[in-house]
Amino acid sequence: MSRTPRSRLALQAVLFQCVKASETSNLLLVDPARELPSSLKEISGQAIQVLQYDQITAQKMVKLRPELVLAPLLSERFDILDLAKRLEEFGFTGKLRAYSRPLPNIAAIRQEVRAAHPQLDFDIFTLPIDEFRDN
Repeated sequence: MSRTPRSRLALQAVLFQCVKASETSNLLLVDPARELPSSLKEISGQAIQVLQYDQITAQKMVKLRPELVLAPLLSERFDILDLAKRLEEFGFTGKLRAYSRPLPNIAAIRQEVRAAHPQLDFDIFTLPIDEFRDN
């Protein structure tokens, strides 16, 4: 019998809490970690779309109409401030959630993003540390 790795179970629990707490059913994942989409499949009632950062356009935002955008806090191609700016340019005013490995300054980062983009409902949550995940 195949068992789900402990880190994936922890990831599912964190994501479940994030998605359910936001009370949304239309979710956009931006540049997700490898295991993120498969972890979210087990959360019922979600319409999940996946885009890379450079695929986000005004037309796609209108078509997809996400209520919640979930992305890494920092990636090789963008950070959450870049994403927030792009989303705002395309008229998004919903919930933006960043995920990250544990950091000592989460509150300061949260405050910086909220100050720069007050029309977005922004928050950060931490994922369990996993040696196979970049963020």
